[in-house]
Amino acid sequence: MVRAPEDEITQQGDGSAAIRAAWDAFDAGKLETARHRAERLGEDSPEGLFLRAACSREEDDLEGAIALLERAIAADPEWASPELAFAELLAETPDKLAEALRHAARAVELAEEEDEYLSALALKAGLEAETGDDEQARRTLAELPPPEVVLGDPAAALEIADLHLALGDAELARGRLRTLTTSEPGASSADVWHALGCAAADLGDDADAQVAWKRAWVLDTAPGTAGAEERRFTDAEVAEIAGEALAELPDRARELLRDVPIVIAEQPAESDVDAGIDPRSLGLFNGTAYTDGSHLGGQPGLTQILIFRRNLERVAANDAELREEIRTTLIHETGHFFGMSDEDLEGVGLA
Repeated sequence: MVRAPEDEITQQGDGSAAIRAAWDAFDAGKLETARHRAERLGEDSPEGLFLRAACSREEDDLEGAIALLERAIAADPEWASPELAFAELLAETPDKLAEALRHAARAVELAEEEDEYLSALALKAGLEAETGDDEQARRTLAELPPPEVVLGDPAAALEIADLHLALGDAELARGRLRTLTTSEPGASSADVWHALGCAAADLGDDADAQVAWKRAWVLDTAPGTAGAEERRFTDAEVAEIAGEALAELPDRARELLRDVPIVIAEQPAESDVDAGIDPRSLGLFNGTAYTDGSHLGGQPGLTQILIFRRNLERVAANDAELREEIRTTLIHETGHFFGMSDEDLEGVGLA
């Protein structure tokens, strides 16, 4: 029987070559080829089972991926990779967080490579925080080198800094982020500069926040930035979603908002960022709140509500989430028009 050229390498005696060939197919998006090569490694091969799980995960077959990862763990109980992947999948299910945490802790114990160790430790700390054990999350993160030490995996280092921020440890976050900006790719990462601005803002350092956020804005708006030319919804579709959101408001509220323009912008303007606005804000209310204006002179001042398309698309994993983000953001900003503070809006679930 004639074999397809891409299968020839799997006939070699060197198993590592067959594994590399299978992963090459996976990286090229050839999932069926990758799965076929992985299956030829044998039903008891942990590497083959792990790769087949990766294929299932790419196809959103989470149940199949979990079953294959369980078999990979059983086939090689001392291998960190399937433990980490298993923990990541379980972490997506709220009632599986305790089990995910156990597997993340096991992955930390088993990890031999720095990148895998950092990813496992960040996942473990994140799960501890998500289950309400902030102090244990801090103890987990304390196992890391000090902030001034460069970590080998920039993505994991950013995730760890984000965890510091979420735990209220802004000074630790700022230290790690400053270290990240001293070398590539951190120095050219808008995500790193944005997080650095958030850390500075949390510390009340408005000057540093403005500098970092301006750098993030410059990187986000640079020509050729990923997603800059792609729009998931047209202006008409965004306007329709906005109209549906406004329709949820009471009649009196809609009447007061009738003359307030709703502007769809890509991102905040440079002048807004220079004034201290977070460049990744989802929306913005400009003008005088209704409660602050004169009720005798009609519509108070020049007002507008802006929603920022690219920032909304950045935080939404799919179209359904994007619709909900547009809706929530618009209602949030109308809340500002009616004089509600961020704390007020958080209290009613519109933060």
